[in-house]
Amino acid sequence: MSIALKRTCMRDRIREELVARILDGSYPPGTQLKELSLAREFNVSQAPVREALRELEGTGLVASERYRGTHVRGTDPVEMRESYELRAMIEARSVQRGLPFNDAVFQQLDRCFEIMTATAGRNDASGYIDAALTYHRTLIEAGGNGTFLRTWDALRWDVRGRIALQRLFKRGDDLGHLLDRHAQLLARLKACDVEGATRLVENIMTQVSEVFSASRPANHGTG
Repeated sequence: MSIALKRTCMRDRIREELVARILDGSYPPGTQLKELSLAREFNVSQAPVREALRELEGTGLVASERYRGTHVRGTDPVEMRESYELRAMIEARSVQRGLPFNDAVFQQLDRCFEIMTATAGRNDASGYIDAALTYHRTLIEAGGNGTFLRTWDALRWDVRGRIALQRLFKRGDDLGHLLDRHAQLLARLKACDVEGATRLVENIMTQVSEVFSASRPANHGTG
């Protein structure tokens, strides 16, 4: 494995572990995240830690301030709802641009939906979100707008999606309703029903974003 690839793998592992600690409350808002301490814990140089923290800053979960370092912000419900609104617009427009899809796109969507069904059946949240994100990213790729795709990627949906899924579970929801919506969406896409598919994409994003509606904005103070 090359040094660059190894560092990328470590960055991803560190990022995922930090997200898990933030979401389960181990790192409450205000917790300072020190690069050197984390590098020692994970037995790596500071470079992959710095990269992981930079990516988390892009999601809003952490913030870096001059002379104060990096600290946990927690989840800002308003920002999360706004990001899902933007995502709905990008994906809906991608569907409108891309239909009718070619066979390769539908094969990818079918594979993703099969994995989503299997992982939902065993409550494998991580497996489900990975397949669901590939499903939705495929819609954007099929739309052919590179700026849409770069914007979507920059919002780090691997992190945001896990935050939303955790909130869904906390309020007692399961994945069945979301899975049903994705099945309906796939059917509308195969029928080349642009209006119906657009409406379902927007519905899915609205349904997920609602988990942030009852919360007040996170306290961004460091305490």
